[in-house]
Amino acid sequence: SSLTGHCVPPFLDESLFPSEGGFVHGRFCAPFGAGRNETSCCLPCPTTDWTYGNSLKTYNTTAGWLNVVGLIFLVFLLISYAVLPTQQTRSHYLSICLVVSVAMLELGFAIPLFANPRVCYNDITPNDMYSSTECAWGGAFVVAGGLSTALWILIRAFSMNLQICWDIVPGQKFFYASQAIGWGVAAALFTATMTATGVSFRFGASCHVNHANSLADFWGPLLAFEGAAGILQLATFIYCIHVYLKNLFLDRSHEQSNQSSGGFGNSARTAGARAVYQRLKKVLWLQWRGIAIVTICLVDVIFFAIVFVYLDGMQASVHNNFSTIEPWLLCLVHNPTERSKCLDLANEWVLDEEVVSAVLILLSITGLQVFFFLSRPALLPAWFQFLFSSSRSGNDEFVSLDARPDVMNNMGGPTPPKYAHVRGHQSTTFEMQ
Repeated sequence: SSLTGHCVPPFLDESLFPSEGGFVHGRFCAPFGAGRNETSCCLPCPTTDWTYGNSLKTYNTTAGWLNVVGLIFLVFLLISYAVLPTQQTRSHYLSICLVVSVAMLELGFAIPLFANPRVCYNDITPNDMYSSTECAWGGAFVVAGGLSTALWILIRAFSMNLQICWDIVPGQKFFYASQAIGWGVAAALFTATMTATGVSFRFGASCHVNHANSLADFWGPLLAFEGAAGILQLATFIYCIHVYLKNLFLDRSHEQSNQSSGGFGNSARTAGARAVYQRLKKVLWLQWRGIAIVTICLVDVIFFAIVFVYLDGMQASVHNNFSTIEPWLLCLVHNPTERSKCLDLANEWVLDEEVVSAVLILLSITGLQVFFFLSRPALLPAWFQFLFSSSRSGNDEFVSLDARPDVMNNMGGPTPPKYAHVRGHQSTTFEMQ
């Protein structure tokens, strides 16, 4: 090829390409020769074709369709929240906001499947958000969805910790504060990420966050939010185990004290512990969906973040020290048309294909997991009644049931189970699933 220039196949001479257009920093180039004869030679775009086998494309396509299916289910769930009675959907602003966030993330990965974007600007340069509209929209939804999902997971974990561990019912102040944090902080970090870092076709047909400044404006905050959510979730689990063991111990000590003496103090302590234990059981019964979805999203987002931060670190180290990949480069020189022979050498400095495939699949099924845990068995009967019943009841707007305790009282039908607080707080339906 005339683009080979002073390089040897399959590498292309960088001097024969313009220095602008596309994501120039995304080129994979290495110096060949020495002194005046040194030439910057680049791998043809996309680089992943030279570092991974064809099976990764299959995983990419599979993950894309799983994202589409998950997105369809999430849109169906949001429509259900909008048109069906709250009593039947058990909609809650924490659920709605999390569904919207995950839907944005799914949409970002689904766009390339239908848009079929041109990944490369030229033979050695990948496209970025300035040279590809599909990349701009897809990457924007991935960044916005990832940041807002992380924040709403943190807010849900904090809300559950308040209710389960501290017996505090989040009200209107918590509602407004969570909206400001969940969307405001996400919007600020989104703006910083898109302007200071940007997105490009770094991996497959989906646009991802670039390496420059990404730890400060995207990956760092993402891991910080998820780390805080993980600590809160762990604290909640520890509290539940503590209450269970304490109740078990007091039951046994109460039996022993009854056999020896009828002490009133022991009976009072046992009754108090049992009241806390019964309250905890009721709350957990109402909150198990929320606990499950927070845990699942927590694992998915942390895994996704750690893998891509590690990938960024590996690529940065390679660009600073090409001697580590010299055996792989020489292999490509000797096998310019049979790249599969060099994949084993490439695996020594890139992430394993199995790990990358696992990340793609885990992210793609997040929407399905959210739908499974946040939807209710009464959803389909409710739709049947809505579509075919002549008498349709009114709907409630986007609102917190804890912030609006009058909602359930003004609606017909059975009321969800309530309980009396040990510490004298206002009773709550705990409809936060």
